[in-house]
Amino acid sequence: MMNTIRSLSIKNFTAFSNANFDFSPGINVLIGENSTGKTHVLKLIYSLLELSKFDGERSETTKQLLKFIDIFKPEANQFWNLRRKSTSLLYEPPSNEELAAQLILANQEKAELFISKNEKDEDTLRLPVPSIPQNGIPNALFLPSREVLSIYPGFIAAYLNRETAFDETYYDLCVSLNANPLRKEKYELVKHLVEPLEKIFGGEGKVSKEGDHFFVDLPDAGKLEAQLVAEGYRKLASLVYLIRNGSLTTKSVLLWDEPEANLNPKLVTAVVEFLINLANAGVQIFIATHNYLFSHEISLHAEYGLERNIKFFSLYRQEGKDGVQVESGDTLAQLSNNPILDAYVAHEERENRLLYNEDVVEESI
Repeated sequence: MMNTIRSLSIKNFTAFSNANFDFSPGINVLIGENSTGKTHVLKLIYSLLELSKFDGERSETTKQLLKFIDIFKPEANQFWNLRRKSTSLLYEPPSNEELAAQLILANQEKAELFISKNEKDEDTLRLPVPSIPQNGIPNALFLPSREVLSIYPGFIAAYLNRETAFDETYYDLCVSLNANPLRKEKYELVKHLVEPLEKIFGGEGKVSKEGDHFFVDLPDAGKLEAQLVAEGYRKLASLVYLIRNGSLTTKSVLLWDEPEANLNPKLVTAVVEFLINLANAGVQIFIATHNYLFSHEISLHAEYGLERNIKFFSLYRQEGKDGVQVESGDTLAQLSNNPILDAYVAHEERENRLLYNEDVVEESI
């Protein structure tokens, strides 16, 4: 059985003063307004898993430092710039207060990160100690909100040799896409997982890689180079290929930032069906979303007992409390803070006022 992520605690890290998450072994959905730290939670989980893969030798520490910097890209590459900067008049962290994060796996093994200042005002960093056996660290795959198939040609070499604004998650994803397809007998064991997505493209084998370029074969357009295909299709095509080449396995952790970005709403149900398939096969999933249809489609599976291993997290700010707060529930209906639903209700109210010729007051967002 896969060693799933059980919990995450965060202290004085970016938007969070003190936050705790208890995760589901299946699908975990994060919602919240912009700048409430959803992406940072996903990146922190990814970082702790990736840094735990290093063997702990002193020569490896530099690689850990660079990996952490390249995933978050803090200002001036200084770790301390990731420290919580309070906007509350009631609370300001002491200048030397430690940043901390702790990830606990299902078997109680831990990956911990600490960042603090020493007496010389220099950053000190204690990275995850590799106490987790290598075979006990889940394989993590991070999908950023922007697709990568269109930038894939030449990206790996360019990232290694040139300065770039892209963070390390893009590079890691391109490396995963670079792997060759599985042998036929191995792919037969997992190809059912990707069937909901392959139906969108008209069947199996519609996503291919030739040299340094990806191609997508669409029913009405034929075989096209990836950059000629709509971005929503490119995002889904990358997932098809990641299962095809074994990078996304039944013992993986999938972290997907804004899967709905540039995705036609008609495709949402197929994507949710795909995620349910993955979760039932043993993949632990973390999603950050702003989308009403996407989040509520997942919630339907929980509300009507179609899938039990689902958990929702609302990240929000509360007057009088410092940092982003976290509440959780097994369905969206259990959350008292749901900015997606609030925006939808406000839209309906504006429509009703227009319908009944009532004065419509412009609302600030």
